[in-house]
Amino acid sequence: MKTKVNKLHICSILAISGLLFLTAPPIEGQNPATNQYFYQVVQGMSGLRYYQFGTGPGSNVTNLTQLANYFTPYGIAGTTVIQQEWERYQAFNAQNFVFTGNSLNLTATLAGGMYEGGINSGQIWTKDTFKPGVTGYSVYAIQVRMKIPNGRGMWPAMWLYTRQPGQNDNSEIDNAEFMIMQNQNQYDWAGFNHGSVGATIYDIRTNPWVYHPGTDFSADYHDYGLVWTPNATYKYVDGKLIFAQYFNWTAPGAASLCLNLAVGSSNPYAPGLQPNSTSEFPAALQIQTIGVWGK
Repeated sequence: MKTKVNKLHICSILAISGLLFLTAPPIEGQNPATNQYFYQVVQGMSGLRYYQFGTGPGSNVTNLTQLANYFTPYGIAGTTVIQQEWERYQAFNAQNFVFTGNSLNLTATLAGGMYEGGINSGQIWTKDTFKPGVTGYSVYAIQVRMKIPNGRGMWPAMWLYTRQPGQNDNSEIDNAEFMIMQNQNQYDWAGFNHGSVGATIYDIRTNPWVYHPGTDFSADYHDYGLVWTPNATYKYVDGKLIFAQYFNWTAPGAASLCLNLAVGSSNPYAPGLQPNSTSEFPAALQIQTIGVWGK
């Protein structure tokens, strides 16, 4: 999501009608069958992490101290403004990391104004790292349940990248990424791989850039799942496989999972990705759960 903004693909699309299964046999006994739902894929896998956010019953991450046990608020850029974006990510604090009864809200607030660096926001990166065949498991599955904001200029995402300086390249896995901008909005799921990508294994999108099922993803919580094998990624929305592609992670370092709420960009490759009213703030990416499995 954050490596190169000029990789963004911006377009309007038609609604998906129907479901097409393509034939793609499992490879090396590790890649899931394309007719399986996410819950079927993780059956028999080892549960590695499960975070339930909020102050209500059953939650295991209820405050900033517990959050800091498992996550860090800093990516490779720290609090520096990068890629002509308008947000500046903050250390853990009660304004940009807000706990409700059933969620952690990564909250964007106006600091200086609507310009580069004028907005404070939040992100979380797992201290755990993942790389199939390297960090203990050959296959990883990750699922996040979250609700996105829908204001103009909002840019929420779930993605994997190497945080360690000098250990990263352009290897990146996005699922999901929403951009509320010109010709793209909260109805348009995107989930790209960046780096060493290969042939498509499976795809139900009717447009090559976004999945547009007619769902307002900002109206409720949805599940976004990823299965990552040594040679491919499988991406799911509400348990259903949307897109699978051969992919090779070439970065020397392993990946951390990041959830963040970016806001605004002055980059011409992202037309309209700017808030147009102060009434949009505060805005929040609301996270309920994160699950991680390994095989």
